[in-house]
Amino acid sequence: MRLSLFTFFLVLLATGSKAQYEGRALDLEHYQYTLGYPDHKITFYARPAGESLKFTDPAKNYYWFSSNELKITQGGFSGKLLHGSYTDFYLNKNLKEQGEFRMGLKNGIWNRWTEVGVLVAKVCYKDGLLEGRFYQYDSLGQLAEAGKYRQGKINGKLKKYISSDSIVVMNYKNGLIQPAAKKNKWFQALWKKKTKSTKVVD
Repeated sequence: MRLSLFTFFLVLLATGSKAQYEGRALDLEHYQYTLGYPDHKITFYARPAGESLKFTDPAKNYYWFSSNELKITQGGFSGKLLHGSYTDFYLNKNLKEQGEFRMGLKNGIWNRWTEVGVLVAKVCYKDGLLEGRFYQYDSLGQLAEAGKYRQGKINGKLKKYISSDSIVVMNYKNGLIQPAAKKNKWFQALWKKKTKSTKVVD
């Protein structure tokens, strides 16, 4: 009798867990949307209209959905905020763009491709702003540019790959290119003195 009762509770627990899981899956499917355009198709998730933000950042772009249209607004929104995975497909079913949203803001790694599947760019977002390392590729998928963002602006060294044996390096600070560092005056004086001392006199 005790064994039968224990088995009954196990079955009840398993059934409840399964129902709860299926309920969550249905909720996710309920808030999944697909938009078709002449040259591509987007699949994404959005929060219910009642689940929104109390405050928005005027420096950030918010992605939201309303009246069967995807909107982008700086510092505000008036619909369902995108939340979850976002995938953009070409008509040939190749990936065009893929990433994640969190309450209307881009987050994590985002990738873009050409129609034939060549990677164009790989960037990272944090709460709607570009953050961390980024990579740009040419039409053949070869690395063309690499650098780092900090709060939406390029910071540090930006490398441009001109050819297999040629790289141009520029230094940025808060999105502004910095002048090349001047040679140390002491080093210049030492080099000048060394040049004079090694000069050959006929």
